[in-house]
Parts: sequence; C-alpha cells; structure tokens
Amino acid sequence: MTPLNGLLSSFVLITLLAYHVTSAPFTSLAQRQAPVTGKTYVNIGQNYFNEWEGFATAIKTPAGISVYGDIYAGALNPDSVDLLSRYAGQHSGYVEVGLSWKDAMTQNGYTQFQGAQLCNDIASGKFDSQLQLLAGDLARYPQVKYLVRPDYEVSGNLHANTDPGAFNPGTFDYTAYPKAFAHVREILNSKNTNIQYIFHAVRGDAQNLYPGDDVVDFIGMSPSSIPPNFSLSPPLFHTPLTLYNQPTGVSIFNNDVCLPVGATTNCAGSRLDPNLARDLAWAPKPRVIAESAAQPPASAGAAAFTDYLSRVRDVVERYDVAVWTYIDSLWTAHGWPADTWGDSRVESQAEVKAWWQENIVGNERFVFG
Repeated sequence: MTPLNGLLSSFVLITLLAYHVTSAPFTSLAQRQAPVTGKTYVNIGQNYFNEWEGFATAIKTPAGISVYGDIYAGALNPDSVDLLSRYAGQHSGYVEVGLSWKDAMTQNGYTQFQGAQLCNDIASGKFDSQLQLLAGDLARYPQVKYLVRPDYEVSGNLHANTDPGAFNPGTFDYTAYPKAFAHVREILNSKNTNIQYIFHAVRGDAQNLYPGDDVVDFIGMSPSSIPPNFSLSPPLFHTPLTLYNQPTGVSIFNNDVCLPVGATTNCAGSRLDPNLARDLAWAPKPRVIAESAAQPPASAGAAAFTDYLSRVRDVVERYDVAVWTYIDSLWTAHGWPADTWGDSRVESQAEVKAWWQENIVGNERFVFG
C-alpha cells in the first residue's frame, strides 16, 4: 500500500481475494480453505471500522478486513486493534495484515540507507520478543483467516541497500529480505495455524527480492497513481515519518494503469505499466493487487473514476489476480493532501456505486461475506 512508504498505513482497503489452483504446497490454512480458480473474495478493511461499515451498509458485507501493525511495537496500530476486535466478534473471514518495518526505520535506530542491515537484524532475532507479542495477539482470533505481508511495498532501496550514504543498486544484498520474511513467518506460525503469507513488492523489484516458493503463498502488487520519484509516508502510529526518494519503484495507483495524477502521467495510451505487467506475468504464486485507489483527477468525476476501476478489474480478470486491495476512503479526512488524494469511496458517487454494483457485486467472480 512505497516510496510512498507505508502508503496505506491508516486507510480503508477493499481486498479482493481470488484463489488459484497451484501445484505448490500451501500452509495449513490453505489445506482447510481450498483455492478456487476464477473466484475473487471481496475483503474491506484497514483500520477504520466506520469506513468498513459504511461500505458494508451501502454496497454489501465484504468477506473480510485489512489491518496494519509495526514490528517495533510488536502490535497492530490502535485503529486496527479496534477493527479486528469488532470484525472477529461477528465474522470469520479474511484479515490482511500489513506488518511494517521500513516506515519507521529512522525512528528506531536505522538510517534510510540501512535496509539490508534492518532485514538481517530481523532474521537474526533482534525483534523476536516483539514478533512473539504480535503472534500472541493474532492467536486471539483463531476463527479468522490471516493474510500477512511481512512488510509491504518491498524494494531494493529500502530492503537490500548496504551503501551507508546513498541508495546504490551496486551494493544491494538481495538475500537480506528473504531471510527476514522467512523468520517472521516462523515466529508468527509458532502460535498460529491460520496464516498465509503475501510477498508484496514494488513494481520491477519482485523477482530480485522473492523469498521463495516454500514460504510465499501469494505475490502482491500495488497499482496506484503516484509518480515513481514521489515519496510520502503517512503516520502508522500518528507520528510523522521520514520521506524517501525511491526511483527504483513505488506502490502507485492511477499511473500503474496509465492514468494521470495531476500533471503526472505514465505509459500514456496503454492500460497497464509494462514493469507491473512483467511482474504479474512472472509471478509463481497466486497474484495480489495489494493496494489501490482512484486518485485525483480520476476520483473527481464518475466517468474517470469508473475508467480507473475498469482498468484494475481488467487486470484482475486477465491475470486471475488473487487479491485486489482497494482503498475505500475519504483520504483528506485522515490528513492526506487533496491534490494527490481525494474521495476514493465507491459509494460516494451514485454512478460509481451503480458501476460497482453491476460490475463487481453483479459479477459471479466476486464473492462477498
């Protein structure tokens, strides 16, 4: 959900989960919940119960939620704790968990250039006590089906760099993040049997950082609309985060499906960024669009809004995408700048709501709660 680091740390997501039949082994959760080719489970979440409930009331009850946590605290953020508690009290569907460590690395003893060191420290057990706390919190709800992202919008710059003074691809250690991913999985699984794991990379970096078929259940991508050199981190725990310049790749929204954000354009005349297309074609596991939302100018009018949604839906159908996470949120109400973020709630415009009802709710591919 990024050189937008932590792009989706405090906003509602709609996650659409489509399961493939695959020859690779699944975790015990998958053994109980068999994949279904061509079906997409609609999952809405991330932090704010009132926004999740707003979508459920106006559209349809989704198949789950999405929440966020922090490795340094070993906990979900307070809004996510509230959402998960309310949801699990009445439902047993999907809970996507974004476990962040890049977002607040500079507030926890690392520079922005020490991504590989941080990952190696995680793999070596430095944060095991915090991970055990999180594992215990997740274990309170054995009835739900967790989809955990061990960090998100993973990139060479923020997860492999070893140059102490600059982002330098020539120094990238591509073994560091896979080790951290596998270690997080091991600790969380020590207290839980209902977790599957998403590898969520920025476009263009997925193949280099892939942790391996033995530990990954889903491949995540982030279509959005922020220019590749733009960076912004929202507060995960209501504190400002460092801004990063990340030219190698980002979690983006409209630009990934070749629509503008303000004056910024990307792959004009096409419908999908070629870097993202290559990653989607390569993916050895069921695919995930982990974070997405219509942004200005697309979110400002019904025609442009539905054009954006139709492009993402086309990606879901073309690649039999396993997870589509859509941020259904009034961004400015949570402190985001109005020039790049607006109202991405599909229920906020009558024509957009009608499009969603016809093309998503009315499409037998998509399964709700």
